[in-house]
Amino acid sequence: MTTLQSLIMGAVQGITEFLPISSSAHLLVIPWIFKISEGNINKLTYDVVLHFGTLVALLVVFARRIVEVCVEDLGHVKEREFSQSLILKIVVGTIPAAVLGLLFKDFIENELRSALVTPVTLIAVALLMLLAERLHTDRGGRGVTFGLALLIGVAQAFALVPGVSRSGITITTAMLLGLKRSEAVDFSFLLSIPIVLGVSLHEGRHISLAGHAAHLYLAGALSAFVFGAVSLGFLIGYVRKRSLDVFAYYRIGLALLIALLALW
Repeated sequence: MTTLQSLIMGAVQGITEFLPISSSAHLLVIPWIFKISEGNINKLTYDVVLHFGTLVALLVVFARRIVEVCVEDLGHVKEREFSQSLILKIVVGTIPAAVLGLLFKDFIENELRSALVTPVTLIAVALLMLLAERLHTDRGGRGVTFGLALLIGVAQAFALVPGVSRSGITITTAMLLGLKRSEAVDFSFLLSIPIVLGVSLHEGRHISLAGHAAHLYLAGALSAFVFGAVSLGFLIGYVRKRSLDVFAYYRIGLALLIALLALW
């Protein structure tokens, strides 16, 4: 892998981590298109630093919202209004993905990361997105309840499967459950913070940036941060006002491309 290729992979990770088009699917295709070899890097280390770059982007873009949530929840704690705590709802929504990730991580890594599974999940979620757009009606802005948080959390757990897309499945599920677009986007990305942070810390225990490939890791992380921040900012504004259809059609096209490459 060259520095330019590392920058490309970081950009791909940053863009696809937040857009509802699946980062895992693109990381199957892009190395083939650009003939990127991972022979001179440690794949685990590289994956971790890319995720760290997107995590920082998420925290930077949502910094103000995170502060708002913490301040609001502090007020709810003082008033003993625990049913209004968004942080507790995020905790509840995080449990399904955390539990299933720990139980089935090896199975997912070994059995489901293939060019056969990914096109199916790409198309399945695309159809779900198209359905959500046509059935969506908001519930009058009543906000996220503990029950809705748990259901959206279960949906997030399915993002462990390649081709699903965390933002795609959680935003779509939230819309199907009647949340307004702005609520769906807001809760989707707040819910992703504990999982992305947890994965980064868990996997980060085993990495080392020392050695001749250090510049490749840093280039990838920086690229993932920059493009991640841009794509997240774009998506927040886009989905609040526009349809998910364009992403759904893109997913279907990508699924067909992956299927063709697998059969080539």
